[in-house]
Amino acid sequence: PDAATVVWYGNPVTNVDELKSLQAPVCGIFGRDDVQFPMSLLDKFQTALNEAQIDNVVRIYDGVGHAFWTGMDQIERGDEPQTSAYLQCTDFLKQFFG
Repeated sequence: PDAATVVWYGNPVTNVDELKSLQAPVCGIFGRDDVQFPMSLLDKFQTALNEAQIDNVVRIYDGVGHAFWTGMDQIERGDEPQTSAYLQCTDFLKQFFG
């Protein structure tokens, strides 16, 4: 593909028909303690991606909530899980954009 999507925030789409319009893989990064996006919604998001046959990697990080990555200073310090999430994002994008 010549595109890819990384979702850190925003409202996860759970409508299969809407997701079928995507023509690129999706990487979703979320915090398990995010009150805006409960696990039931994130489960529906991943199920809908699978039903729409969109290649995806959705990862839920334990012990963090919404907006758990706020800046590069966290990465420079090696904070976790921010560093793991950052590497997940950049590794995912490198697969498609070198």
